[in-house]
Amino acid sequence: MLLLYRSQFIEFGTKVLGLQANDLVNTPAFDMEFQEKAEDVDNLFKARVLAYAPTTWQGYASSISGFLRFCENRELSPFECTPSILNLYMLKAAQSGKSVSYFDNFLKAWSFIAKFFMCTDYTQDPTVTVMKIFTQKTCNRKTNKKHPFGAAEVRKIWNKIDENGGIEKLDFKDFRTFMMAVFQHRTFCRFSDLKGITLEDVFFNADYFKIHVKFTKTDQQGGGQWLFLPKECTEYRDAHMLMCLYVHHLDLEVNVPSPHVYLFPPLE
Repeated sequence: MLLLYRSQFIEFGTKVLGLQANDLVNTPAFDMEFQEKAEDVDNLFKARVLAYAPTTWQGYASSISGFLRFCENRELSPFECTPSILNLYMLKAAQSGKSVSYFDNFLKAWSFIAKFFMCTDYTQDPTVTVMKIFTQKTCNRKTNKKHPFGAAEVRKIWNKIDENGGIEKLDFKDFRTFMMAVFQHRTFCRFSDLKGITLEDVFFNADYFKIHVKFTKTDQQGGGQWLFLPKECTEYRDAHMLMCLYVHHLDLEVNVPSPHVYLFPPLE
């Protein structure tokens, strides 16, 4: 047998993929016999490994790590696992709170590893496919969706402002940021639409502000849309009253009032 090939074979499987040496020596790939010289076989194995980036191998190793622990705890060789064992592992993973994508990544990784070591790939077995669909319906779904910025958050900021001396104590940058948050909360305006509003787009009424947004993300015809900021009460926390105070401070900040000044000017 080719000792050089076998030593690298086991070192790669154990150190990179986390497999057990005893499991590796029982794979068909380990028993390959070549007529070439030992160094040629060694180079061939290196070529098979180096055909994929280190990050690819790391990703596969991470995706199968739970399955390897599952097999080790039950004194099973992962290469001898039947579809029933794969299904049992996926059920256990679903119960532990794994995400939907976990099962796709696991099956894809184990399919590749099984083929790499020339073992039977059971990941495409019909029962495994059905079990994957079942577990994905019962497991957690992780998303990057952020929680909405609502009235509770606005009240918390108001309370913090009051604790620190009120609106009058804010510098213009902080006042602008807070006004943007209130404005978006009350009008449902996107930030991408809000940043282009100028003073000539803002129309004052004693009972409301009417704001013209020239360009919006959902405006297919380019006609823009109108937003309204109504006066709801006479308390100082009213969004309409806050806008009046903000526009006054904006005039003072830019020194030369102009209709072309942005309602929320960029920070320098």
